[in-house]
Amino acid sequence: MSIESRSAAVRLQAVAKRFGAVTAVDDIDLLIEPGTLVTLLGPSGCGKTTTLRMIAGLEMPTSGSVFIGGKDVTLLPPNERDVSMVFQSYALFPHMTVMENVSFGLRESNLSREAQRAKAQEGLALVGLTGFDDRLPSELSGGQQQRVAVARALVLEPQVLLFDEPLSNLDAKLRRKMREDIREIQLKLGLTAVYVTHDQEEALAVSDKIVVMNKGRIAQEGTPADLYQRPADAFVADFIGSANLVPGEIVARDRKKKKVTVGLGKSKLVLPANGISGDKVFLVIRPSGVLLDGKAAKSDSLPAKVARATYLGSHWEYTLDAAGQSIFVIQPVGKRFTAGARVYMQLDPAQLALVERS
Repeated sequence: MSIESRSAAVRLQAVAKRFGAVTAVDDIDLLIEPGTLVTLLGPSGCGKTTTLRMIAGLEMPTSGSVFIGGKDVTLLPPNERDVSMVFQSYALFPHMTVMENVSFGLRESNLSREAQRAKAQEGLALVGLTGFDDRLPSELSGGQQQRVAVARALVLEPQVLLFDEPLSNLDAKLRRKMREDIREIQLKLGLTAVYVTHDQEEALAVSDKIVVMNKGRIAQEGTPADLYQRPADAFVADFIGSANLVPGEIVARDRKKKKVTVGLGKSKLVLPANGISGDKVFLVIRPSGVLLDGKAAKSDSLPAKVARATYLGSHWEYTLDAAGQSIFVIQPVGKRFTAGARVYMQLDPAQLALVERS
């Protein structure tokens, strides 16, 4: 017996959810391809968890339709949707053993007790908990409890696996390990997974596609690289990875080469236009996209002053005063400067982007 994937597409069509006068989700359209892991990312109150709960059937849309595997499930209860959910709180039964927790959902199946146990043991093997059958949840670490919750969801062989902030209760080191394990299992089984988090690094690490939400709407969707390198607006640029948003103005355009010249203080930079139509822009500078030097190595190097220097073992973090702005950068250990030092910023074009500012 083995755990099999029956992955299905998920489609939201003009879905909205209102709680009285408050609109939590505002008329969104979304397609999640079968066998992919898609993350709903955004700040608290952006509508990502409400969207997940509507896919699960724990909330009914005020308007619009939800399809799973091409079937309209908008009005179906959770137990008729063929989805499984891994909760932030684990939701394990404290009086049941690990084996009993994992096999609980199989009780209503047509499997014999021996077959249920075999499938539960396979689920535990998938999450690295072979031999933990008879332990109680209280005898497990937080990471082990989360693995049990994942195994319990997997053994039901759902068409769609849902994760609601699954790692938020774990410490940083364990979060990294668990996100790698979840991604490995998802890829191995070819599962369709929808993953909710507010952690940008977590979303970048596990996703085939990220859907950034803001105020109940989809601000942008795309691959991690798309969103990081080509943010649609200032909100996405600021939310996906750390970013410095430095105001500038387009002072010239080369329409043939699709380039623009951006004035930044007394300096000028030539960058891809990327469909920018207005003249007022933000230059998106990633902290890792800057190389500091004690002298101007290039004509377009930007002068700056070190306001703060922080040593973190593997790297330096600097806060710079440049072009009238405070800019945060990360540098290798060998790039050491003291507070007050005059430096020059060499910008990596591959880690720069332009977005319009209103």
